[in-house]
Amino acid sequence: MNPFFLRVLLAADSLEQAAALEHHLHDAGHEVVRVEARGDAALKAARLVHPDLIVLSGPLQGTMDGVALAEALEQQVLAPTPVLMVQDPADLPGLLALQAPAWPQHSEASSLPQPDLTPDPAALDEAE
Repeated sequence: MNPFFLRVLLAADSLEQAAALEHHLHDAGHEVVRVEARGDAALKAARLVHPDLIVLSGPLQGTMDGVALAEALEQQVLAPTPVLMVQDPADLPGLLALQAPAWPQHSEASSLPQPDLTPDPAALDEAE
């Protein structure tokens, strides 16, 4: 399993571009949770699915282009979420490799509730 598994929102202006990017993301072990062609729809989707990464490609359809979408994501919704703007899908594997160390690791164990290991003050007083 990929230790840097990411849930990815993909915003691409064409079906061909989206398919090529999705292929590279799946090959890298990531899950594409949503694909949008319109900038405004991608912004709404980001609010709903809370992706770990957003990949933008092309001018996008509608009134919000990729640059406006990236700015809106940073200001309104997901400031800590990385946004990659990709012109050529073939560049995506290299960009993912460069960014991988900065992403949080996901595992089944990290999603389980963790026990509270904070010592009980009463128990500490009794030990003294």
